Amino acid sequence: MIERRRKILSRAEEVDANYVLASSPENIFYFTGFWGAGYVLISKEQCTLFTGALENLRAKEGAFETKVVSSPVGASPITILKEFISRGSKILIEDIPYSLKATIEEKVEAQLNVSSKPFYELRRIKDRYEIRMIEEASTRIDRLFDYTLKALKEGISERELASKVVGEAISIGLEMPMTSTGFEPLIIASGPNSSFPHAPLTDRRIRRGDTVKGDYFFRYQAYVSDETRTFVLGQASREIKDAYETVLSSQEEGVKAVKAGAVAGEVDSICRGIIGERGYSEYYVHGTGHGVGLEVHEPPTLSINQNERLLEGNVVTVEPGVYLPRKFGIRIEDTVLVGERAKTLTEFTKELIEV
Repeated sequence: MIERRRKILSRAEEVDANYVLASSPENIFYFTGFWGAGYVLISKEQCTLFTGALENLRAKEGAFETKVVSSPVGASPITILKEFISRGSKILIEDIPYSLKATIEEKVEAQLNVSSKPFYELRRIKDRYEIRMIEEASTRIDRLFDYTLKALKEGISERELASKVVGEAISIGLEMPMTSTGFEPLIIASGPNSSFPHAPLTDRRIRRGDTVKGDYFFRYQAYVSDETRTFVLGQASREIKDAYETVLSSQEEGVKAVKAGAVAGEVDSICRGIIGERGYSEYYVHGTGHGVGLEVHEPPTLSINQNERLLEGNVVTVEPGVYLPRKFGIRIEDTVLVGERAKTLTEFTKELIEV
């Protein structure tokens, strides 16, 4: 964490800022080891974590080589920030709502350089510890798919199956990262519901012949892995098998293309090209992948017209899919470490399983 602080201060110096301020739980954790509400202020002299009284004790126990300062009950930590910042200073700060920016500028009397880019650029290259945590998250999610196959049976509802999987995830030490685009901690979608890429959980009961798509994204020690598999309850139709083989071929070739120096958009083109050649072009309706780390979705993005190059130490997903409206959907997703060649961290079989 000392090295992470040094690097972000170096980015701050590039814009003539002498302080760094972060308020998202992800960035607070990245620089201190504490996950919770507050603000972390980094300077050459020290790292200071500002919290409310509610989090004071937990912050002191969790933050690494960090001074913890708590505001009085009922007061915002912003009220005491100014005591630690020289008047007229310049601060590099991640993207925040305009109202919060105005409040900080008023209370602290400092100039803010607002940009999340330096934070994401730093976080997208994972160190060895981060990679180990994502590997462990991946291994445990693989175990969840083993559990899913045991729990999956005719007549069980999507919601019932999801509750079993979530319970098992908690019991094996995983934590749930929520996304802002849905209410559920995971996706389990059956039959026609699986044709929605981001399907909500429903009370629909799973029937023989259904595709069952499970998209599991969980944390281990704060770090996220993301994996999707699609099964069939009973015997798969020829149509389902054809679509599945198409997605599998696309996904496997996409994983092979993930390596340091590869252009993100070209990985997407490889996956999209295979699906298009087999007549499913209009049914592939999203990008090929995204970065994972402290967030479920973070840079880089593997999608059309993305010209950034993948870097060694990036961790990304590769997840092409085909979705036939009101019929079925198939997605296969792995979390992959970028190096001289791809290292797939999620290892549950990708062969079509008929339960």
